[in-house]
Amino acid sequence: MTEPVAFQNRVKTYRVDRGLSRQALAERVQVHPQTIGAIERGQFNPTIEIALRLSETLGVGLDDLFSRDGFGSLKS
Repeated sequence: MTEPVAFQNRVKTYRVDRGLSRQALAERVQVHPQTIGAIERGQFNPTIEIALRLSETLGVGLDDLFSRDGFGSLKS
């Protein structure tokens, strides 16, 4: 079996841009704040349900939030 892909993400970038704490984002997405931290550090790939809630809460598309190949020169 192949190992799971570690997705890069810009959750922290969008969270900070919107003035949200980890706690506030976690409450809106209905997860534990430690889950948000683990996602931001790339230590946890969220389920599709959590990824969709993050996308909707932050007002960005999934492809703006998560990438398998990175975001090029953009800040991640």
